[in-house]
Amino acid sequence: MIEKLGGESATLKGLGGHAETHILGESFYTAAPLLYGPYFAKLSVAPVSHELAALTDSAIDLDDKPNGLRDAVSDFFLTNGGEWEVRAQLATDTDKMPIEDASVRWPEDESPYVTVARILVAPQSTWNATRVAMIDEGMAFSPWHGVSTHRPLGGVMRSRKAAYEMSARFRRERNGCPIGEPAGALSLDD
Repeated sequence: MIEKLGGESATLKGLGGHAETHILGESFYTAAPLLYGPYFAKLSVAPVSHELAALTDSAIDLDDKPNGLRDAVSDFFLTNGGEWEVRAQLATDTDKMPIEDASVRWPEDESPYVTVARILVAPQSTWNATRVAMIDEGMAFSPWHGVSTHRPLGGVMRSRKAAYEMSARFRRERNGCPIGEPAGALSLDD
């Protein structure tokens, strides 16, 4: 049977989308592991301050607001700070916690996430055009920029390395500005 081009795709509809909730209330997880010193681990960053935790699953209206998430984050940080925990889940069984299959969720009952650091952010102005030009347009993110004791692992991450490098090169060529590493912290007034 031939599907009509331009018709609805049940597969795409089934993928859904992220619910329109405040991003600062979300916890984030790595799908692929990385070195954790002599071990390997997956990481999570989770909001723990009361103000951030209150945003978990908090609906946000993004209708006709192309910058709705950015505006919500900016509005929040004008009067609130935030605190997140960085958590590590160490691999304890390579059969149940494989490096090469990023689709496998590692069982938390066998290796729970453990808090290893905290991120503290003071109230501040979070967005301005100068900072966007310097940071968003002048830097390239890659998990491969980290220290070697925390380098990414697995085939998914190896394939992403080339994609990150090509993306940075494309942006550098198209935007006509050099892509580099930060030389120091920017002032909030930059």
